[in-house]
Amino acid sequence: MARRAGVSVATVSRVLNGHRHVGAGPRARVLTAVAELAYRPDVAARSMRTGSSRAVGYVVSDFANPLFASIAVGADAALQPHGYSLVLANSVHDAAREADLLDALRDRRVEGLLVSVVDERAPGLAERLGEYPAVCLLDREVEGVRADAVLFDHAHGITGAVEHLRQLGHERIALVAGSENQHGSRARVAAFRAAAGRHLDERLVRTGELSAQTGYLATQDLLALEVPPTALLAGNNQLLEGVLAAIVDRGLQIPQDLSLVTCDDVGLARLHHPPIDVVERDPLALGRAAAELLLGRVADPAAPARRILLPTAFCARASSATARKRVS
Repeated sequence: MARRAGVSVATVSRVLNGHRHVGAGPRARVLTAVAELAYRPDVAARSMRTGSSRAVGYVVSDFANPLFASIAVGADAALQPHGYSLVLANSVHDAAREADLLDALRDRRVEGLLVSVVDERAPGLAERLGEYPAVCLLDREVEGVRADAVLFDHAHGITGAVEHLRQLGHERIALVAGSENQHGSRARVAAFRAAAGRHLDERLVRTGELSAQTGYLATQDLLALEVPPTALLAGNNQLLEGVLAAIVDRGLQIPQDLSLVTCDDVGLARLHHPPIDVVERDPLALGRAAAELLLGRVADPAAPARRILLPTAFCARASSATARKRVS
């Protein structure tokens, strides 16, 4: 390449590594030679030489969840200008598989980790995360590890949803949420219980894996109660799929027979007829903020851990109606 460009090997190296102090003429000749020779840098060799992989691990529980896709887009937009790439890993809601993935990414010498863990209390999790030079938790809290975190203020949106349903006369409001071993689900359940107040019936609170199956089975059980709920809140978009399937199987209409609110403004909620009321949040903003925290941690490993709280908000559409009076 140096011979083709008519420059020294050192000049080629400076151009390829982005050094500023190279004249416009030599830089242009090197770039022309790069194109003519279809040169591609050996990333593995560069990593061994510099000790920098320029890679960030991204570990989540389900690639099929559009929320995680949006977070990745936001993170990549912040990382790419700095020369970093995401290495994706899917734990499929399995804490043991997640542990293996964390070990594998560590062995690949990724420079940092963006992670939404399956179970914040999984044995050995804090120790594994502590082996990384930089970690940012995605709407998760893990005790015993110094990590940055970007969280959502779930309480605000959930409280708004419950208050809206109360104003429509609903007293029996159910919640189908994920495991309380995850910050997001735990925060939603806590906010729901607080907002329900004296109307709280623990039989109307169901938790489990964030999946369509959990949503379906929980909703079937709730609708089979002697006094079923008149309104239901689905804790995320995956649960929503199962909730809707159970409502259809019961032959119920939204909102005539059951008012419905969901969390996460995905296509299913917007395009459903009627459009479903939603607790909104911005996953792109979470991805960007998490990546920026990670870049800061890479630059200053000794800095104090930082925590960012992003907002949620309730948005009423057309899936809630005045509660029907129960006939004794």
